Amino acid sequence: MITDHLAFGTSGNLSVREGDLLWITPSGVPFDEVTVQDLVGIHVDTGQQIAGSTRPSSELPLHRAVYQARADVQAIVHTHSEYAAVFAACKEPVLPVHYQLAPWEYEIVCADYATYGTYELAQNAVAALGADHHVILLQNHGLLAVAGTLADAYHIARDGEWLAKLYYRARQLGHPQVLSREEIAAVREQFLHYGQTPSV
Repeated sequence: MITDHLAFGTSGNLSVREGDLLWITPSGVPFDEVTVQDLVGIHVDTGQQIAGSTRPSSELPLHRAVYQARADVQAIVHTHSEYAAVFAACKEPVLPVHYQLAPWEYEIVCADYATYGTYELAQNAVAALGADHHVILLQNHGLLAVAGTLADAYHIARDGEWLAKLYYRARQLGHPQVLSREEIAAVREQFLHYGQTPSV
């Protein structure tokens, strides 16, 4: 998170789901100091702490709400990355001026504002994610990426920040050209054949 400029200090949090449990990063511990022993195990439905001696991230309500709403989500990455936060501060979507997020998303929409760590923020995020979004902005806050694996959620968060940075810089030059939904759909098809075929 720190190396990829997605977090600084203690900002942001990660979690993964394992059956009825979610494992989440601790509150107030810098990412470069977090160890496996610091992770906190929480029952998704009851909120009861099952494992770990540290306090869970203050965004635990957000993580629980997303897991409860979306059975397909098994990992969550929440960042305060700079360029995503810029668009979140303006409550503006990040538009597809590049196809980097095509496998996952058309544009990055923004959820309504609520105080961090609250049930209201959790509900706003769930509403913005809907049934099929994989990345959203949280107004005046940051970015939230969700996926079936932690690796995918992390890549989405990283690519979302890259796209926000690109869009921001393109707007400094003038009027960036936004790709159509049809083109993003076509690129999504192309991505199905991208990379190497695994050997048997």
